[in-house]
Amino acid sequence: MQNIFNHKDYQSLISRLNSITAISERLWGKMDASQMIIHLKDQLDIALGNKPAAAQGPFIFRTVLGRYLVLYVFKWRKGKEKTPREMDAELQGKVITDFESDKHLLLMRLHEFATAEKFSDHPFFGPLTKQQWGRLAWKHNNQHLEQFGA
Repeated sequence: MQNIFNHKDYQSLISRLNSITAISERLWGKMDASQMIIHLKDQLDIALGNKPAAAQGPFIFRTVLGRYLVLYVFKWRKGKEKTPREMDAELQGKVITDFESDKHLLLMRLHEFATAEKFSDHPFFGPLTKQQWGRLAWKHNNQHLEQFGA
């Protein structure tokens, strides 16, 4: 199973992120490339405790079975899942500085995440182990990179 804490998987995400540009076209969904970059950074900020996030979403996600199914069994659907409020680019009215600066900040957060030992609770899944956070972060980044053809 791919995980950010696996060096090969981490390097693959970095390479794919570096292929995204401000004019990359989405294959589905509503976010443009800039919003997607901020959205991915927001998840890492929540995980690292830089951004508070209230518990929300279906209770089943906070159970052992729910977390297992979402992280390891189910393939995520394209554009159908609700996002935590704190990561919703449209709802939050994100101020995007410039694409390259935002992408650089995301890459910095990915490095911080990959070397972190302690993580905050996830708004949907509650407390996660380091390995669960690594799997979730990989799966989330992968989903959006696929959304933009990377």
